[in-house]
Amino acid sequence: MRHIVRTNRPIFLVVIVVVGLALAVAACGEKAETDQGAPSAAPGDEMAQANTATGERVMAMAAEAAEHLAGEYGDLHTAVVKAGDRDNPEHEKLHAALAQIREETGATYVYTLIKVSDQMTNLIVDAATGDDADDYGTEYEMEPQMAAAFGGDPAYAEHTWTDESYGVQKSAFAPLRDSDGEIVAIIGIDFPAPELEQYPELLAD
Repeated sequence: MRHIVRTNRPIFLVVIVVVGLALAVAACGEKAETDQGAPSAAPGDEMAQANTATGERVMAMAAEAAEHLAGEYGDLHTAVVKAGDRDNPEHEKLHAALAQIREETGATYVYTLIKVSDQMTNLIVDAATGDDADDYGTEYEMEPQMAAAFGGDPAYAEHTWTDESYGVQKSAFAPLRDSDGEIVAIIGIDFPAPELEQYPELLAD
């Protein structure tokens, strides 16, 4: 019996090795088929991810700007609105602060809006100058992201828009508070978004 066992052992080992190799090859083949069949990210998913990443980045800028200006500059904003124009030292100081934010962030436009009604806002301070600047009181229709900011939550526009001089833009807003913590306006930032140019379906109608 011992002799038979010793004689058959190499054959048994060969069978085990052959079977093991066959299973390994089969497993590799299944993995390759699985990898080849793995779906890539759908174009719509890539667009949504890019849009969210850009929107959140610009929203963070707006939130940081609003936090920086909260208190003293909120009070100055109230004084500018009460004056009803830009011909006052309060506006000069606010304009300088917004202009600095625009320069430091690389934003296309930085501005403030006040709520006139549930459907309308007015632009008050604009960091731009010359032909790039909007007039005091320029009307802008209320949009969901603006309404959210007036309600206390920073938000960004789901859509993009195209500026004739600066290309595709992403806009975001955050609440500007006075020294009492009251929301007196919202800060708006329009920022270049060349990474979203490839998604024309994001452009506002």
